[in-house]
Amino acid sequence: MRSKISTVTVLSIFLLSASSFAFNWSDYKKVFLSKDGRIIDFRQEKISHSEGQAYGMLLAVANGDKTSFDSIWKWTKDNLQLRKGDKLFCWSWGRHPNGKWQVLDYNNASDGDILIAWALYLAWKKWADLRYYEECRNVIKSIRQELGIEKNGEILLLPGYYGFLKDDQIVINPSYILLEPFNAFQEIDLSEFWNEVKISSLALLKKIVSDTWSLPPDWVVIKDDGTVEPYKKHLRFGYDAWRVFLYDSWSKTLIFRQAFKNLVSFFKKNGYLPEYVDIKMGCVSLKPGSAGDYASLAAYAEVNGCHKIARQLMKKADEKILYEKKDYFSASLYLLAKTMTFKP
Repeated sequence: MRSKISTVTVLSIFLLSASSFAFNWSDYKKVFLSKDGRIIDFRQEKISHSEGQAYGMLLAVANGDKTSFDSIWKWTKDNLQLRKGDKLFCWSWGRHPNGKWQVLDYNNASDGDILIAWALYLAWKKWADLRYYEECRNVIKSIRQELGIEKNGEILLLPGYYGFLKDDQIVINPSYILLEPFNAFQEIDLSEFWNEVKISSLALLKKIVSDTWSLPPDWVVIKDDGTVEPYKKHLRFGYDAWRVFLYDSWSKTLIFRQAFKNLVSFFKKNGYLPEYVDIKMGCVSLKPGSAGDYASLAAYAEVNGCHKIARQLMKKADEKILYEKKDYFSASLYLLAKTMTFKP
């Protein structure tokens, strides 16, 4: 079943101006966008990711900035879309030990692929440029052909082409599951396939929120018998998984209502959101989460009708972002939440 939110609704939300935000698109470009269209991750040796390029493209569409969109997309095509035999994107680019700036890892990351394709879809809808449509279709086709996999009668996407099939299990990142783009892809590629991916992904997300906090871990494994459990190397809800609230707010499926209630209860009692929660032990970080974490939960609160707590959380995010000017990941989530959910 398709999400109730329409493509037009998503697009109209996306096109809200962000000019009066505490940290806006203009600020973001000054800090993170190079002159040639690269989004820079200063906290990881100034490397760039397919995911970061996708965030930049989405924000450019959201702000009606076609010049920046074309610049970011051109750099992405020229430097990351280099894999032989498909149109997926190398996930990591930076300075090699030999001193050259180049691709560091030719494996892909499906969240980057999905979000780049979705950004192209939204750009096609906004600017009616058929080039975006054709490029979007090529990426979506490669995602389907190279990453689609059947497991226990369900159709899912691998997080990457290589390294996620391990003996009797598949390793999955819940924050790589993006239901709203799957809706859009049905318009361009094989609709039956993408509908099945969405249904299977939704069922998986519902399975993984079974701990005391009802929070998804950063990574999970799906075994041959159908059981789903946290991946042994990642027994936390943290850096990766915070994004599920932002992404779930886009589709308005609101799968994580109980987890949201638990985090809000913790926030009201303790005055902060923890950077991570240990899924196995139930203990929490004493260090607060990032501005992007606060903004992601604020976006979820807003679409869930909890406007007061949404404002409180976003106020915290506004305060924190001013001290995180070199954190591209937090700034990206913050600005995406602001642009897509909150009017200036």
